[in-house]
Amino acid sequence: MQDAIAVQSLKNDIALLRQNIWPPAALANVEGLPIYYGSKQEVGEYYQQWEGLIARAQDLFQPFMEDEALDAVHLPSHLNLPLFYFHVDRIRINKTRAKESKTFRGIASLVEKCGQFEAHEISAMHRWLDSDDTAALVAHREFIDLRTYVFQYGQSEYTRTRFYVNGIVLSVENDFELVDARDKPRKQRNDSYSDPIADNKTWKVFGKYR
Repeated sequence: MQDAIAVQSLKNDIALLRQNIWPPAALANVEGLPIYYGSKQEVGEYYQQWEGLIARAQDLFQPFMEDEALDAVHLPSHLNLPLFYFHVDRIRINKTRAKESKTFRGIASLVEKCGQFEAHEISAMHRWLDSDDTAALVAHREFIDLRTYVFQYGQSEYTRTRFYVNGIVLSVENDFELVDARDKPRKQRNDSYSDPIADNKTWKVFGKYR
């Protein structure tokens, strides 16, 4: 109970600070995205305003973390803390064609999650489920996913992060490079499902065996 109270208090304080200093006015911004960057000094000054809350969060969620060589601060997303990355050489922003997938054993739960379908499609789904004891339905919804790849210390290894919930702040090196590839969506991988038995223009439903 004590931890739950401490977490809620921390969330309240984070929300209050976000109201006051987010987005960071003194830092450069990637247009249309919650990605902000600046020099070591600029980001350091901004980070200091968050440092007390980050320390409280680490005490609650990462009590044994060593932070002598600080290169990133990435705590649970539900806290709504910005993600901080330090010593950043390069970031790459990609749009990727992605697909949400849900599996169902019954029609009622599928309609609840995915919306209405035509009567003949409902009948087709019933026929599929009744055809075999291992029959199931899988619903796919396509969307465009944004991902950012953060490169630090000049290394080829990177951190892939979803940034649009909490936002990210980058302390960048002098030779920092921003690669914005949003205008060139990467191709979706081949789909193993074809010929949907139902399609309501948002979700396509396919038959499968468990």
